[in-house]
Amino acid sequence: MGNNLFRDRRLFVLYAFAAGANIFNFVGHGGFAVSGKVSFADLVTKSFQNVLGIQMTTEEALPLVRFIGWVDLTIAAVFVLALIGVWLGRGKLAQLAQSRLMVLLLLWAVFWGLATAFSRVTAANFEPLSWLDFIERGGNYFGAAIGLYLTLLLRKMR
Repeated sequence: MGNNLFRDRRLFVLYAFAAGANIFNFVGHGGFAVSGKVSFADLVTKSFQNVLGIQMTTEEALPLVRFIGWVDLTIAAVFVLALIGVWLGRGKLAQLAQSRLMVLLLLWAVFWGLATAFSRVTAANFEPLSWLDFIERGGNYFGAAIGLYLTLLLRKMR
């Protein structure tokens, strides 16, 4: 444990928790999406209708949802590689963990966490109770924000 990129056990543990939150978030959502979870397609169709006025059937939305799922699973894999890099403290994976790519992926993760949480509100046509769905998913975007902050720390420590 002494040779991780942070050189501080507490920061490494915090990074590992944030990475775990992001990995689980993207694997969970990605796995459901790739499997063709109909409720995800319904979120897309209802959000498109309520926000953009675009009509789309669930069957039309499912390929988009599956594609998004594969993107999510790919991002989760990169997060796993970055975690290994921070743990090893050297090599190509450590460089990945400190890279601009990781900053961009974590910025995307914050945005995507907010967007997917907010899709519950837009799909429900902004009903007041639907805001609790947004609040309840705070771990999705705050976990990404913590990962982003720690990655920026890593970049500063180089």
